[in-house]
Amino acid sequence: MKKKASRIPPQQRVADKAKIPLYQREFYSWLYESPRLTRWLDNQKLLNILTFGFSAKMLKSCAGEIPTSADVLQLGATFGDQIGVAAAKVGIYGHYDLLDASMVQLRHQRNKYCYFYPFMRFINGDASEPPKRKYDIVICYMLLHEVPSAARMQIVNNALEALKPGGKAVFVDYNNSPVWHPLRYIVKLFNRLYQPFAEKLWNNEIKNDARNPSDFFWRKTTYFGRMYQKVVAVKKESLY
Repeated sequence: MKKKASRIPPQQRVADKAKIPLYQREFYSWLYESPRLTRWLDNQKLLNILTFGFSAKMLKSCAGEIPTSADVLQLGATFGDQIGVAAAKVGIYGHYDLLDASMVQLRHQRNKYCYFYPFMRFINGDASEPPKRKYDIVICYMLLHEVPSAARMQIVNNALEALKPGGKAVFVDYNNSPVWHPLRYIVKLFNRLYQPFAEKLWNNEIKNDARNPSDFFWRKTTYFGRMYQKVVAVKKESLY
């Protein structure tokens, strides 16, 4: 008996073998390798409650950096509506590559979006490895606080080096909130228990991870009493 052909177009299929970094296997496999937990957490209403409504605001702010018909790379899958909002902004004449090391996450996102956004491609890979081509926009959404300092520097520079002249890298993540913030120490306790690399990001500006920061125009926006940040790096165009 012949097997039925897959209904997923070849460009939307994901690889059969994940390349999961050691730190992700060590600290986050309980979360990202669980299909059941992934389905439960992939809920925008839940994320809005956990972030006092700022999750929706940040994902819209991130999508606002994307021009229609752009060529986009996103480093790391996310829960909630962030990918869908960004993909809708790209539109049918654009291109959207989603890269993640976890096959569980890629399959979940593929099943969720591939029929709505046929211009999306789901790529199995490690964000700390250099991308193979250049993009108009590179998105790094709530990823940097989950990785060690060395990997964070690699990811930031990979995002920057993957840009075409005039392209934008958009980083959305936690920020070092002031001491008076009512949730600072609750978040700090959560980090100590579940996100051991987050405070390294608190103590470092994303711009400082760039090998050649002068090659980019930088701007930073904060949200919720400086609890969250959006950093945008625009690659300068050569005059020659």
